[in-house]
Amino acid sequence: LKTPLTSISTSADILARDDENNEWILNIQRQTRRLSRLVENLITLSRLDEELPIPEKTEFSLSEVLEESILPFLSVARAGGKKLETQIEKDLVIRADQASIRQMLSLLLDNALKYSDENGYIRLDACRRKKKIIIELFNTCHRINTGETERLFERFYRPDQSRSGQTGGAGVGLSIARAIARAHGGDITVKSRSGNSICFTVVL
Repeated sequence: LKTPLTSISTSADILARDDENNEWILNIQRQTRRLSRLVENLITLSRLDEELPIPEKTEFSLSEVLEESILPFLSVARAGGKKLETQIEKDLVIRADQASIRQMLSLLLDNALKYSDENGYIRLDACRRKKKIIIELFNTCHRINTGETERLFERFYRPDQSRSGQTGGAGVGLSIARAIARAHGGDITVKSRSGNSICFTVVL
């Protein structure tokens, strides 16, 4: 799948040089990028399904990684008229694959920003409880069916097709996030008490 996608993308880029405002060429480029991201996500999910998906782990400061991961989303939140707050305990250290943990955090933050309501509120908390690290990501949202929250982790499941079309989601981000947590011996759960807010809890 990656080889023909690369060929299509390259061909579209060459065509765009001579006709950069052609709406058909622009659409080919846009959809090719979207499909390429989906293929990369499927490759990631396939790797995480393996028996030993995380062969090498290193010790690092999760507190610092959380602070760094949140930075690009702060400007996105402000631009969208949303409020993003954090409360991250200092000196949280974990032994894990740092790149995977960064990916998991980015997926969860991106999901919170995309699916929070207008002028929404997002909050990320991280702390240690005994021998476990708990990360909670809360956000207000449009009305959701509280009975279907667990389905959010299903691959390609999108509760609101029209909303997902606007955000460009493919319905695999949360699947990858949970797979990463489980590959590290942890998990991600979700709760929505009122239907107007949702909270994802990561336990590592």
